[in-house]
Amino acid sequence: MQKHRITPWLVASAAGLLLGGCVSPEQAREQVAVVDSSAGLDREESNWERPFWEQGGGESASRDAGNANGSAPASGGEVVANTGGRILTNLAVTGLSSRQSRALAQAAPDHGFRVVPRADLSEAMARSPECDDASSLACARALAVYAGTRMVITVEGDSEAVVADSSVGAIYPSVSLDTDDTTQALLDLARDKAAIAPWTLRAFRADDGRLYLSAGRANGLEQGMELTVHEPGTLVRAPNGQPINWRAGEAVGRVRVAELFGNSLAALNPVTGQRPTSEHDLILAE
Repeated sequence: MQKHRITPWLVASAAGLLLGGCVSPEQAREQVAVVDSSAGLDREESNWERPFWEQGGGESASRDAGNANGSAPASGGEVVANTGGRILTNLAVTGLSSRQSRALAQAAPDHGFRVVPRADLSEAMARSPECDDASSLACARALAVYAGTRMVITVEGDSEAVVADSSVGAIYPSVSLDTDDTTQALLDLARDKAAIAPWTLRAFRADDGRLYLSAGRANGLEQGMELTVHEPGTLVRAPNGQPINWRAGEAVGRVRVAELFGNSLAALNPVTGQRPTSEHDLILAE
């Protein structure tokens, strides 16, 4: 059964209305029941018998949950899977229903991917003018910096999908999803296109002057990991224009993961060479 969580401010609001005499006890119970139902925007059901400080998603609670079932609930409601030492590639998918998105996010880690949560993706796209056309290469490149996506898959009518790969700079023709298993079809498509190049991301400088990477615990990154800084790579095409290979550009520096924040953000410290910009490719050091 799907669980829902009621937020503290709404509890306080309902309690205030009850104490103020604006609603009857029966009405207040009905309001709480509505929020704890499936109409409550996919929230977890409230546990009124546990103190609120034991219900939060703090680090200790996340670790306990992770030890119990191999995954850890973290900020934003995302469940961080045990990556088994693998580094997961961020994948953005638009055009799916909520049910399809949840199924895809759950299955993705077993195939080497982490699906960017819908809320995070929606906000990033809303703040990126390039994403007026979600299937464009310009949108994929904007999202590569933040929210750190390797590729954007746009699903049209549950039967067609367009892949824009920001790492190699390619947009692929529409592909028919000829199957009832949309989740598996999309993951197979993503894996096929991702095979052309290694795990690659772009860093950005925030307004505090520090370098950040839109990847973190949910991707399997750990403090101390190092990445090489490369000049933009080169896409190799067949005579018909089809992408067949990608060559990384010259290595010009090295950075280290200094801190991890939440699921999907890491601060970087330069180690040697050139300080990366959003135009450089960052590849995990061997």
